[in-house]
Amino acid sequence: MADTNTLVDQLSGLTVLEVADLVKKLEEKWGVSAAAPVAAAAAPAAGGAAAPAAEEKTSFDVILKENRRQ
Repeated sequence: MADTNTLVDQLSGLTVLEVADLVKKLEEKWGVSAAAPVAAAAAPAAGGAAAPAAEEKTSFDVILKENRRQ
């Protein structure tokens, strides 16, 4: 059995692209998907009327500030 601490150390040294490639290979080998499950729509409330879904935020404001420590 592999030493899990050694595996953690080895995985910590991978780049993001290497991790993405590893995930893809494991998905293919094991026949699984790492995608997050999608929640099923909630059943309508009593009376048959469903509440409107909240709109997903698609734009954000980013403010960059300079740190002038010396």
